[in-house]
Amino acid sequence: MTAIRSPLLTAGYLGSQVTQLTRPLPLWPLHVLFTAFPLLWVLGVGAFAAPIAAAPMAMVMWRNTQRVQIPRGFLIWVLFLVFLFASATQLDTAPRMVGFAFRLMNYLGATIVFLYVYNCSMRTLPARRAAGLVTIFWLWVVIGGFLGVFFPGGSLSTPFEQILPGAISTNEFVGDLVHPKFAEIQEPWGSPTVFERPSAPFAYTNAWGSHYALLLPFVLLYALTAAKKWHRPVIALIALASLVPAFATLNRGMFLAIGFGLLYAALRFALRGHVRWLVAVCTLMMVGLGAAYLSGLSEVISTRTEYSTTNTGRAAIYQEAFLRTLNSPILGFGGPRPSLSLGISVGTQGHFWNVMFSFGFPALALFCLWLWSLAWRTRWAPSSMMWLHVVPVMALFMVFYYGLDGTQLVLIFMAAALGLRPPDAPEVRPVAPEPWLTGARPRQAVTGDE
Repeated sequence: MTAIRSPLLTAGYLGSQVTQLTRPLPLWPLHVLFTAFPLLWVLGVGAFAAPIAAAPMAMVMWRNTQRVQIPRGFLIWVLFLVFLFASATQLDTAPRMVGFAFRLMNYLGATIVFLYVYNCSMRTLPARRAAGLVTIFWLWVVIGGFLGVFFPGGSLSTPFEQILPGAISTNEFVGDLVHPKFAEIQEPWGSPTVFERPSAPFAYTNAWGSHYALLLPFVLLYALTAAKKWHRPVIALIALASLVPAFATLNRGMFLAIGFGLLYAALRFALRGHVRWLVAVCTLMMVGLGAAYLSGLSEVISTRTEYSTTNTGRAAIYQEAFLRTLNSPILGFGGPRPSLSLGISVGTQGHFWNVMFSFGFPALALFCLWLWSLAWRTRWAPSSMMWLHVVPVMALFMVFYYGLDGTQLVLIFMAAALGLRPPDAPEVRPVAPEPWLTGARPRQAVTGDE
């Protein structure tokens, strides 16, 4: 069979290894990550969902493949991980080592998910099915948002919290992860209003907002390609309802990211001559803006901004992050450190600044180059698959003010992996099954992909 090279792989940096899978990769690890996320959250390990799902993925790939396919340019990301590992030499306290270990697990987990999805056959995991899995995750995010709206003072005592040593569980950052709250309750000094901002099923409201923004393109992709037509009106109704917790977060960054992503998609569709796509995107934006105006959202955000130091604080912390990184430009500091002038930590107000301060300027250049390459190399995605390309494009915008090293990075990598997969899937050979790993029956030999 003549191999057909995807145009998404022609503009690369390194040659990819063309290999063969000995059996199709099972999808149950992805269900653990997305479908079973509420269970992980209730157990207190929702923040560790990526490494938990990545562990069996790595084992399955090791057992089920002769050699894992690697996309062109992947060495850029490997070099970034090298600098990340090396930055651990700059750690000086046990709590900082714990934080570094958490971030490292998430980076490695996202890496494994990326390779796993990239190696999944299009027959086993078509883009529609992948978008459906992520849409289930989006549904849990919306439900968590409503928990924060109706029960803002609620929280969970989790099993994982109970088994952790007291010295670890009492750490403020760890406590936020293993004892999840339904909302962040903020009382800015002098403000006449207490702001109850939904955060469940994540530790922070900004995490809810960043996930919601990155999930929207997947949801749109699934709504446009769902095999069962009744799914589409149901998703539309849930999306409309999701505006309630979305507006309650008062998350300006989320609204900016969604607006940027939709405007970019509208422009790309218009340049391709797809007027109906342009009309649909513009209609979606108008509905959102109209709902925001009628709900009085702008006035509430204005009130919060008036009494909050978030704007001036971010500008100051960004400047401090750059200036202090000059003292350790190659390896950074291994992780965030307390600010010298503000009551927050340097490297916690945007992933761009976190990578720079924590891992140094070379790691920052590699991270940005990798993220840019994912967006660039998926730019020719056809038809509705364009929404996969929109995800890394949005990440390029969000990286300056959102942390993206949790399941946000998994979503970015998953969208890119789905867009970068070559259309000529590896040949699948009949082999003896291992039910405990795959849960699948032996399959007939097939060649190619859908």
